[in-house]
Amino acid sequence: MKKIALIGDIVSSRKIKKREEIQKKLIRYFNTVNVNHKTLLSPFTITLGDEFQALYSKGSDLFKDIWEILLVLYPAKVRFSIGVGELSTRINKKQSIGMDGPAFHNARQGLTELKKTSYLFNIIADEGNRNELIKHSLFLISNIFGKWKSTRLKILVMLYEGKSVKEISAKLKISDKAVYKNIDSGSLTLIVKITREIAKELDVIIKK
Repeated sequence: MKKIALIGDIVSSRKIKKREEIQKKLIRYFNTVNVNHKTLLSPFTITLGDEFQALYSKGSDLFKDIWEILLVLYPAKVRFSIGVGELSTRINKKQSIGMDGPAFHNARQGLTELKKTSYLFNIIADEGNRNELIKHSLFLISNIFGKWKSTRLKILVMLYEGKSVKEISAKLKISDKAVYKNIDSGSLTLIVKITREIAKELDVIIKK
């Protein structure tokens, strides 16, 4: 069965003034999220300086993790490339290193493509044209992100967790009206629906 590889890369990391602090935040998050994660086959691991990667068995938690990483590292931006394909090596359950195969090749190719654009999300799978709709949907979501403030990103994370407007407003200590305004202005409901559908489509692809 095919796997889902995710490679993340902090944008312009060398220009970030508090680069070491950003890396520490990332490590703390990984130490938390890797514990008892239901769909990670190989845990989030920092690989090349400001790059990190992980391997998933299915897509259900993929975007939730992406939104959380963006929030943890805010205001730093992160590119995320999703690669779908087989592995040619054994799964390393302790660290996401030493693995190879089309899943990681596709993710690496997708990251190379992203670095030539302003987009934050990309996907490459062995599905030909069927993959293009997902790819362009992720490019569109990248543009919607624009210059979001952290509040909007927090709302997206909580919407993805299934929180109601009342719960979100209480948690963030803002009005219901402010929550609705962020949801509408950022097309957050659509982003949640689209990425959940993409996750389902990924699960179809990996079973082929």
